[in-house]
Amino acid sequence: MAVNELDLMVFQMAVESVRSLSLSFAEKAAEIATRSRGILLFDVRVDGDAEVQRVAAIRYLGDRTGVLALDRQGLVTHRCIVNGTFSHLIAPLENWNSMPLSMQAKIDANGHASLFLGALRNAGHMLGS
Repeated sequence: MAVNELDLMVFQMAVESVRSLSLSFAEKAAEIATRSRGILLFDVRVDGDAEVQRVAAIRYLGDRTGVLALDRQGLVTHRCIVNGTFSHLIAPLENWNSMPLSMQAKIDANGHASLFLGALRNAGHMLGS
C-alpha cells in the first residue's frame, strides 16, 4: 500500500470514528487531527456558499492536507486529501486562524475560504460527492 493510500485510509478512519460523536464541527475537526496524528490548521465558517457552512484543514507529513467541509444542513461532512498545490490557498486561512480573536474579528477570512472551496471544486475534490 502506498504512503498516500495509507494517509487517506487513516484520515478516513478518523473521520468515521468521530462521525457519531455529539461534538461540534470544530471539536470533530480537532479530534480527527488528534486521532490521525495531524495538525489542525484552521476551522472557518463560510458565509454565502450554497453547499458548505464550515471548512477545516489538517496538515500531515509529506505535504498532504486533509480537508473537511460541513454541508449547509449540518448533516454531511465531506472529506478529501490534497497535496501542496493548494498550499497558497491554505496559507491565508492558516494565518488567520493563528491570530488572536480580536484580530480575527477585524479580518474577513470568508473570501479566502470561498477561493479554497472553489479550487477544490474545480479540481474535482469532495463537494457534491
